[in-house]
Amino acid sequence: MINVEHGARVVSFWDDPSAAAATAIRRTLRAVFARWHLDDETAADALIVVEEMVANVVDHARTPFRLVVRLDGAVLHIAVHDHCPQPLRIQTLDPERLRGRGLLMIAAIATQWGSISDDTGKTVWADLPA
Repeated sequence: MINVEHGARVVSFWDDPSAAAATAIRRTLRAVFARWHLDDETAADALIVVEEMVANVVDHARTPFRLVVRLDGAVLHIAVHDHCPQPLRIQTLDPERLRGRGLLMIAAIATQWGSISDDTGKTVWADLPA
């Protein structure tokens, strides 16, 4: 679903934690980013951030989630809310490990990012220049 709210372009997804959800979200976002006229580099970076956030929900939180992507002026804001009370754990970089680099990748791509916990779980968010 795509909505226009207060001059910002917004797309939201509600889904269960599955690999199929991530695939459908990626496909939809590619089309949305093209309609929003994001350049190829920004779109690719945003898809990496979304992929890593959704993968964390699938692999760790294992709860239904809501993904919101909002283009507001020159900022692309990406946020995923899950229902897991566990805080984020940033792992140290280990070149021998095949996984565990998601949050480090998000930190490298985003201009700012973070996590907010509340009574319903947590929201991981990142801002990218658009």
